[in-house]
Amino acid sequence: PPFVADVPTHQKAPARERILSFEEIAAILDACVGKPEREHLVRFIVIELGIAGRPEAVLELTDTNIDLKRKLIDPNQPGRVHARKRRAIVPIAKAVLPWVEGIEGKVIKYKVPIAEKNRVPGGPTHFERETSSIKTAWNHVCDEVGVEGATPKTLRHTMLTWLAERGVPYEQRQVLAGHRRPGTTAKNYEHLSPNYLRAAVRQIDAFFDELAKHTKAHLRYAGDTERGEPLAA
Repeated sequence: PPFVADVPTHQKAPARERILSFEEIAAILDACVGKPEREHLVRFIVIELGIAGRPEAVLELTDTNIDLKRKLIDPNQPGRVHARKRRAIVPIAKAVLPWVEGIEGKVIKYKVPIAEKNRVPGGPTHFERETSSIKTAWNHVCDEVGVEGATPKTLRHTMLTWLAERGVPYEQRQVLAGHRRPGTTAKNYEHLSPNYLRAAVRQIDAFFDELAKHTKAHLRYAGDTERGEPLAA
């Protein structure tokens, strides 16, 4: 993205105090188990936590933003004008990798049930549509499991808080959050360094290791039945 001057401190939004506990995230994930129409919400949650990005950045991801060879997610869309908010190029955490492999087109797509009368014997029960918002599914699930005061953006704040508590260097957290404005050289080449966001990614995987202890939804892959119940029927 082009150079953008930093926003004066007094104009910045106040800190967001709401974070989600492992139990709350687990409850949301568990409410999606066995429901294909909610599988996109799980994918969104995993990627959102995995890159600590802004929800709109995750929703805009396509296969062109996923570099599996270098194991990077670059959420910057070609030609997009960045007025103020930055998007970091993020190494793909181990927990996130299965959710971005084999994708064609939009990464976040939701499944719509096909009316029984229109189904072909032995054919699919759902069809996919692209989505630009996750709020409806998020709000329905949160209401269902009793998670209050949380939005999709709360996932970002939850991960950034976890990284701070785990001692991830301030500079890495600032870059990951899109708050730091690196110089031209750093902006173009820093992510090619083997040490780029290494501590942050290590702790992101530690977060998912801990989360796995609280949910029956296995997070390595939607169709993996080795542990727990499948996310999709």
